[in-house]
Amino acid sequence: MDSRNAPRVTVLMTLYNKGMFVLEAIESVLASTYTDLEVLVVDDASTDNGPSIVRSIKDERVRLIESDVNTGRADAANRGYDKATGAYVAVMDADDIMHPQRLEQQVAFLDAHPEVVVCGSWISAFGNSGSVVKVPAADEEARARSMFGMPVLYPTAMFRRSVLERHRLRCPSGWRTPGMDLLFMLEVGKHGKYGNLQTSLMNYRVGEQNMRYGRDPIKDNLILFSRVLSMMNIDSDADEVRTHLYFIGLFSTRMNWSDVVAMRAWKRKLLTLAVSANVASRDALQAQLEKRWDQLFYQLTEHSVLAGSYHWALSENRSFAKLKHLVRRALVPSRSKGTSDRIDR
Repeated sequence: MDSRNAPRVTVLMTLYNKGMFVLEAIESVLASTYTDLEVLVVDDASTDNGPSIVRSIKDERVRLIESDVNTGRADAANRGYDKATGAYVAVMDADDIMHPQRLEQQVAFLDAHPEVVVCGSWISAFGNSGSVVKVPAADEEARARSMFGMPVLYPTAMFRRSVLERHRLRCPSGWRTPGMDLLFMLEVGKHGKYGNLQTSLMNYRVGEQNMRYGRDPIKDNLILFSRVLSMMNIDSDADEVRTHLYFIGLFSTRMNWSDVVAMRAWKRKLLTLAVSANVASRDALQAQLEKRWDQLFYQLTEHSVLAGSYHWALSENRSFAKLKHLVRRALVPSRSKGTSDRIDR
C-alpha cells in the first residue's frame, strides 16, 4: 500500500480457529466512529472456516495474511507488525468486540500525549466470566503493576508504529506459552510512557477458545515470570519465583507458616531490588506491594484459614475486621482450592 494513502490506524488481529467469532469481531471494528483504518487479519494456519469468512467480507479496508504453517501467536503477531501501515497499531483478539469509540478516543489521547508509546483501557469480560479489569492511568503505577501483570492490557493496546519500527520491537520469536504480550509490553515500555484510558473500551470473550484455557497456570507463569524478573534485572531463584506467583493469586499447595514467611521476605527483597533496578518509583512500588500483600490475606484465608492466620500475625495491619473475617471463614465449610484463572494479573 502507498504510504501516502495509508490509513492512520491499523487494527491488527491474529486468527487461529476462531471462525465462529471473527465476523462479529471485524464488524465491530468497521462500525467504529473512527474510520481512517485498516483491519489486518493474520491467520496462523487455521483449520476451520475463519479465513474464508474474512475473505467474504466486502470491505477494502480488510486485509488477510495467510500462512501454510502454524507458528504460534507471537510470530503471527510479528508478521502483522511487519505488514502494518498505520501510524498507530491497535491490537484486537479475533473473538472480542470493540466499543465504537475505542479508536477515536485512543487516537485523540496519543495525539495529545507524544510521550506515551502505548495506550490501553479497561476491559469488560463476558462469556464464561463477567468482570471489569481495571488498570491505572499513571505511568509509574502501571510500571509497578508490570512486576505482576500487564501494565497495559494487550487486547486494548494502541502502539505508535514509529517506535516499534525505530527500535525493531517485536513479540518474542518462537514463544508458544501464554505471556508473550507482557514480554512485548515490557520492551515497548523502555522507549516511552504507558497510558490507560479509565473506561472500558473492549469486550473480552472468556471461554474455551482462549489460549490459557485448560493449561496449567502454575507451570506457564513460572516460565513467564522467570523471564519477566530477569528482564527487569531482579535476581531471583526458583523458590522466589514460585513465591512471586502467590502475589498474583496462584497457590500450588496448601499454605503453611513457612510459605507465608517466604512471602513477607520476598515482598521486602522485591521492593529493594525493584527500586535498585529502577522499575518504577519507590512510592509506586511500595503501594503496589502493600496492596497485593493486603489482598493476600483474603486469598490465603479462602485457600486455608490457618494460612490466613499466619498472614494476619505477620502483618503490621492486624485489624479487628480481618480477625473477624478469619473467625467467620473458620465457621463455614472450606471452599474449592482451585487456582486463579483471571484475564490479567
